[in-house]
Amino acid sequence: MKQNQLRKGIDELKQFYIRKLRDANVLNDSDKDPSSLTLSELANMYKFYQL
Repeated sequence: MKQNQLRKGIDELKQFYIRKLRDANVLNDSDKDPSSLTLSELANMYKFYQL
């Protein structure tokens, strides 16, 4: 049960970063599938662009 909650939390955080990066035009539809990026990669992009 705890594992499912952890996975859900990670997925929700990834979607948050993906949405923010798309809204800022950092990611677009022609890019590779952003959900294949790790949480760390998304977080680093978010911090790099100071979103």
